[in-house]
Amino acid sequence: MTRNSLTPAKISLYIIIFFAVWSIKELVIRPVFLDPLDDIANAAVGTVIKLLVWTFPAALLIRRFHDDMCVGLKEMFTNKPKRFKGASVLLLVFIPVLQSLIYNGGVAIHPNFAPLSLVWAVVFVGITEELVFRGFLLNAFLKKMKMKYAVALDAVLFTLIHYPIWIYRGIGLTDLLIASVSVLLLSVFFAYSFIKTKNILVPMILHMMWNLLTIILFGS
Repeated sequence: MTRNSLTPAKISLYIIIFFAVWSIKELVIRPVFLDPLDDIANAAVGTVIKLLVWTFPAALLIRRFHDDMCVGLKEMFTNKPKRFKGASVLLLVFIPVLQSLIYNGGVAIHPNFAPLSLVWAVVFVGITEELVFRGFLLNAFLKKMKMKYAVALDAVLFTLIHYPIWIYRGIGLTDLLIASVSVLLLSVFFAYSFIKTKNILVPMILHMMWNLLTIILFGS
């Protein structure tokens, strides 16, 4: 192992810094500086922050430590995806529809649905979150440990990164548990899609589909 290798210590340092910075953004910067802005300005500033904290560092690290990745930065966008079961995609669609039937008594567009949120929450969030958690972290974990442990660790971290915004929104314990289990299972599903296809575009598209459905049906 050379000094230019992506060691567990370096991965751990990245995770600590990343989680600390994002927690500060959600719990300190958001209420003081972002929430007072109008929707367009909030989305614009939020986009810049997420690019700086999520997208650019992950892309640079994947490129810098490409020998320690299962799939390189260029390859993960150009690999021809292997066959991925369509039933899995149908399950992804079925879950939010079932949740809507249980919680709302039917399936309809939520009154708080805002078309502007589609660009941010569907396209941008799907790309940035998958690049970090599947493109970089899972990609690196797979070189360091067995697949089941890599997927589990990635899923736990992906769930934990949502906690700052959940805490800020003040969701109750029951909803917190439900959200945690949902995100944990989603992460395993996205990880599986990346491992099977070796193409980051697949989990990105699946992530966008999930966000699209939840925004239409639940408003956020």
